[in-house]
Amino acid sequence: MWLELHDGDGLPIYVNMNNVIDFRWFERERYTFLLTNAPVAEKLHRLYVRESAAEIMRMINQEQERLAMLSRNP
Repeated sequence: MWLELHDGDGLPIYVNMNNVIDFRWFERERYTFLLTNAPVAEKLHRLYVRESAAEIMRMINQEQERLAMLSRNP
């Protein structure tokens, strides 16, 4: 599932959440760190976004509910 998140400058980043293996909010820095299994130079790729981990979880849940509704109503 793809989510529209925002980088440090507020620009949109479209993230394939199926590739995200961990994410966590850093209160002091006010960003969420996402770790993906999409390698960059043979290392796990890191993304930093403005949305909190709680906001991202809410977005994931909303998208899962939307997809479930679509599958029930062809």
